[in-house]
Formats: sequence, C-alpha cells, structure tokens
Amino acid sequence: ELSSKTYHWGDAILVPANPTKVADKTYTYEFKSWDKEVVKCNGNATYTATYIATYIEYIVVFKNYDGNELSSKTYHYGDKVVEPAIPTKPSDKSYTYGFDGWDSEVVNCDGNKTYIAQFAPTNIDYTVTFLNCDNSILSSKTYNYGDKVIIPANPTKPADNTYTYTFSGWDKEVVDCNGNAT
Repeated sequence: ELSSKTYHWGDAILVPANPTKVADKTYTYEFKSWDKEVVKCNGNATYTATYIATYIEYIVVFKNYDGNELSSKTYHYGDKVVEPAIPTKPSDKSYTYGFDGWDSEVVNCDGNKTYIAQFAPTNIDYTVTFLNCDNSILSSKTYNYGDKVIIPANPTKPADNTYTYTFSGWDKEVVDCNGNAT
C-alpha cells in the first residue's frame, strides 16, 4: 500500500509519487500508469500501479585459452546457452592439446558470464635412433621434447684387409631431444 486517505465526495484525490518496482533477474520495471484513471472521489476506490517490463539482456562470452573471443551472444535469464564449435589449441614442441571443457559448467543463462576453454596436454613422443655405419640399429628410444638423449656404447667396425677402425663420433652433435632424430 502506497497511501490510504479518507476523502469526501467530490474531493480531488492526491496521487502519490510514481512508485517503483525492483528488477528481478528477468525484467526491469518502469512505472506506466494506474490501472484506471484517477478521478475526483466518487466512492471507495483502489488504484493499482502498472508497469512496463523490459527484458534484461545478459551477455555470455566464450573465450579460447589465449583470451581470443570465440563467441558473444545476448541472452535473457533462463535461456539455453549455446556453446560455440569446439575450439583448438595448436601443438607446441612438447605437447598436443585436446579440448577439456570450459572453466565452469555451461548452464542456462543466469547473468553475464564468460567461459574460458580448457585444454589437456598430451606429450609428443619423439624417436631418436642411433645407427651403425652399416645402417643397423644400435639403439632406438622414445623421448619427450627436452629429455636428455642416452647415447649407446661406442659401436665397433671390424677391420678389413686395408684398415682397422676406431669409432670417431656420430655424424652430428647429440643434443637434448628436440624432435625425431637419426
């Protein structure tokens, strides 16, 4: 009740200031008018405020791991939020990345929200192979990027009619794993 007052027949009715209605999660409200025209007193009367309801628009944003926006859409409270296409993250030298969901559960719209893509890393396996001079395999192992490569024992080569052979090294410098290598 905004006001209640006793009047005599024919008295001008004092109209209270326009009332307000608190917004809920779905609408904001603006006073429109009283439910009927306010006239001079002609008997008992009740006037009820009416309001114009305006949908509250919420923005739901989906971002990739690097902060780039994948989608941004306006929703109303309770609307079903539509996820964008599954995002990707490029591989680096150490890992491939598989989409692992969003940083929080995607639910029907309940306000402004930003979802960020999460990715699960999977090690990339590299093969490092050591060959003898006759191309026979001395060692072949799987490593991850940056792992220390284990060098096999020095190989031997049998003497022939002209020479004896002593191992003098590998055809290139052996470094920590930085990819497939032979």
